[in-house]
Amino acid sequence: MLVVLTWRQTAVYHNLVTLYTATLTKNPGCWMAHYNLGIALNDQGDTDTAIAHYRQALELRPSYAEAHYNLGRLLVQNGQLDEAITHYEKALEINPVDAEAQNNLGATLFANGRVDEAIAHYQKALAIQPDYADASCNLASALLSNGDLDGAIAYYSGCLAVSPNQFEAQYNLASALFRTGRTDEAIAHYQKVLELRPENADARANLGSAFLAKGRVRDAIAQYRDALRIAPDNVAAQSNLAWLLATAADPSLRNGSEAVLLAERAESESSRSENHAIVLRILAAAYAETGRFVEAKKTAEQALQAAKIEGNSTLSNALRDEIALYDLGLPYHK
Repeated sequence: MLVVLTWRQTAVYHNLVTLYTATLTKNPGCWMAHYNLGIALNDQGDTDTAIAHYRQALELRPSYAEAHYNLGRLLVQNGQLDEAITHYEKALEINPVDAEAQNNLGATLFANGRVDEAIAHYQKALAIQPDYADASCNLASALLSNGDLDGAIAYYSGCLAVSPNQFEAQYNLASALFRTGRTDEAIAHYQKVLELRPENADARANLGSAFLAKGRVRDAIAQYRDALRIAPDNVAAQSNLAWLLATAADPSLRNGSEAVLLAERAESESSRSENHAIVLRILAAAYAETGRFVEAKKTAEQALQAAKIEGNSTLSNALRDEIALYDLGLPYHK
């Protein structure tokens, strides 16, 4: 998920800390010196002291929106989300048409689990600044977390129209497109992801699944192998490649012994995951492809039991058909 905060600075001087410290020695009630010293200290990495000076600036001038904004930003960095929200809200009471403050408040609310409120503030940011890429990406991620795939697709597309090299937005858009059946578009965006980060194993595994959905089995196998070259323990690539090597309709693509090795590794990694029944099914098919039908039947029966517990009737029915094949000493091929 994208959570993008923006940061502003309004003062650049030579030897700032010395300048504003000297100013405050002579005039401790100078709110602007406290504020600018806060910026300078933050630039030097002294966040806690910067926060203290922002607080002092606001005690002296509570209506200064920029101080509320920058204080909110530092409080987010410190994990003090509730107080950060308060200061972003105060900044927006003073200046409600500040798109960056709307975006930052949205991001902080989202991080605090208040998704619907975050969505409202991202929408306000975009109403103020329609080409605000960060707000568009953030809104897309919030909509995605709410299960609104079409909305997420629309706003990721808007974000990427302005800023096409955002890796996470490209990845999330590709995944949302794939989930909605727009496979050709998903493939194009996964390929863009891999232009940006060629060594991303998850993107390669997902691209493999998108190729498989289009019937491009050899291309799928190639992507799964590339994913495992990068991340040998990637369970999705292990299990999907094992399934193809065990069950492919084209006998030239099948390799039962390699399928068993991959599926056993995937089963070990996924023993407590929600996908365990599926991985067991794949392992059973791999055993059957190597002629180990007793193990295939036993493993498929374990998968069937797990599928029943999960209430997955589609998987249960498929497993019953495959168990019948294993009883006859036949492997399952697609």
